[in-house]
Amino acid sequence: MINIYPYILTIHLFCAIFFIGFLFTEVFLLRKLNLDIKNTIKIMPPIVLILFLSGLYLAHFHLNSLNWIFVCKIFFALCIFILILFSLFYKIILKKQNPFHAYIHPIVFIFTIIIVICAKLMFYIVI
Repeated sequence: MINIYPYILTIHLFCAIFFIGFLFTEVFLLRKLNLDIKNTIKIMPPIVLILFLSGLYLAHFHLNSLNWIFVCKIFFALCIFILILFSLFYKIILKKQNPFHAYIHPIVFIFTIIIVICAKLMFYIVI
């Protein structure tokens, strides 16, 4: 299983770059231009699903009780996952606009930046 680690890591990184790039574009550019982004409903769910599944696969290589930075990274990823489920619940089940729609993408963008910082710190801070 370890021989597919680099491939899964590459897929994970490409999905993360795409996800963070979309959030950056949506938060800083598209909101200012008041453009609607209906086509993202088709492309973003598979990207996010692959990102989380590849992250779960990669997690068992790094998870131990001493790696508190990794635990922080998992916490923020779970927060993003909960926010996504919350948004999908409102959109699919209740068929209503999410009451926190204006805040979710900026919050998720901040969480992704924190996750990237934690990912970089994991390799430099040794406990």
